[in-house]
Amino acid sequence: MSEVISRLTRRDFLWTLGSGLAATGLTAGGLAACGGSDPGTAPAATGGVRGTVTDLQGVPQSIGRIYLLLDNGLNQNIFADVSALGAFDLGQVPAGKYQVRFWGGSQASVPEPLENPVRVTVTANAVTVVPFKIVRGMPNETLHEIYAGDFFFQDQPFGDPNATVIVKLGVTVCWYNVGFMDHSVTGGPWGDSGTISKAEEFMWPATQVGSFGYRCKFHNPQMQAILQVVP
Repeated sequence: MSEVISRLTRRDFLWTLGSGLAATGLTAGGLAACGGSDPGTAPAATGGVRGTVTDLQGVPQSIGRIYLLLDNGLNQNIFADVSALGAFDLGQVPAGKYQVRFWGGSQASVPEPLENPVRVTVTANAVTVVPFKIVRGMPNETLHEIYAGDFFFQDQPFGDPNATVIVKLGVTVCWYNVGFMDHSVTGGPWGDSGTISKAEEFMWPATQVGSFGYRCKFHNPQMQAILQVVP
């Protein structure tokens, strides 16, 4: 199994998880109490998350990085690299719902219509196994992906929520809804995306240089960001 690169302690992870939920407008529920600040609090129940990366024929592939996302799709830079044997291990995480995403940079991608990210439920004292099938080769370099989650826009594979994203003229920007709520991408030269439901997307070819503010018309002002198109 691969070594987990993100060196968060269990307490740090719980604190980060709770902070991330609060920052997106959600409540952390009992997670905040599991951070270890109260010596009388029972430890959080955890489960393992691991899996495999193979090609479409089932041959292990030693490429890529696996990200653990919150249930609403927010990426907090918790990841593990794929090992030489085509396996990954995200270690023990608090029981609950998450999304798991394969990222292959410029070397590989998960082909459609296969899911990426994959929604999972981690059960206490059990291992959740997530298999990914990928294809090697150069992904579409003219496509730039931004996740629209519940109360955030986020550049991928890892950017700050509701921040400025810089793309080059000529690329196609894809906003993909990883959340549960309906969202929109409203503003900029494109005007309005219309309603983007769960697992749907909106694409806009960046044909105009400039800095364009946009928002979700359903969740404004929580969801506001800037797309900057440069030559």
